[in-house]
Amino acid sequence: MTSHNTGSNAVDVDALLAAINEISESEVRRTDNAEHPQRVSVDGRNFHTWPELADAFELDIRDFSVAEINR
Repeated sequence: MTSHNTGSNAVDVDALLAAINEISESEVRRTDNAEHPQRVSVDGRNFHTWPELADAFELDIRDFSVAEINR
């Protein structure tokens, strides 16, 4: 599991990307940017944060928090 801290909660990035991949039926591409590892591209649209990405696909980022997934 890949996680990323977004302030007060850690996000299960793998679960978030898998959900978006299923919804969009498109390849989710992570940019190889060490300075900004959270940047991804879906259908040519670029997203800079995990919450921004979740919002674009009408997902609640809290559903992908590490605490929620481990419940």
